[in-house]
Amino acid sequence: MDKKTYKKWKNLTDKTLNNSREFRNLCGRPFDRGFIGELLVIKQLLKTYKAGLCSFPENNFIYAGSANKKWDIELKLNGKIIQINAKATTQSDKNGPHWVRQKASTFCDIKINSKSLQQRVSLKTDYDPNLFYVFVDVGTWLKKRTTQFFTLSDKKAKLIFGQKYSKYFNKQKRKSPTDDFGIDYKDIKTFEDRNLKSIQP
Repeated sequence: MDKKTYKKWKNLTDKTLNNSREFRNLCGRPFDRGFIGELLVIKQLLKTYKAGLCSFPENNFIYAGSANKKWDIELKLNGKIIQINAKATTQSDKNGPHWVRQKASTFCDIKINSKSLQQRVSLKTDYDPNLFYVFVDVGTWLKKRTTQFFTLSDKKAKLIFGQKYSKYFNKQKRKSPTDDFGIDYKDIKTFEDRNLKSIQP
């Protein structure tokens, strides 16, 4: 990535975030938190990996957003590739940020009986060493312009959230054939990563 391209990405990301925050405050409604979360991750990646991105033309990143179901951002540094799936908060409470409506099938294997709606949950054993999940506290950023990032490897995410979902829903019946569930601050607080430095290509 050349310095001109880097500067364009940085300036446009900052501008889009500022406009998104102003629009949200103007209308008083939640405004595409998923996209804002992805932009906050891009902003921090640009800051943390500036030297690496600008050192060689081959170093770059790709923003795929919702076009890619597995990852949102791909970081290329020194011949290595890291893929990032950004997860934005949908709400917060007195206990901290809260990520609702997460798809448990991302983190564990689920079979749902179509008649009884009983679920059978098992842990996934395949991991992608190049995939990371970044949970972003968008709610706090909208209020205070500060945020927290929590970074988990694909292996860690599948282990932690797979076990959590299994504990509550294995062999249980839900009102509808869904695998949505919530991720709480207590689940990931030990993975706080303000500068996303644990993402190492």
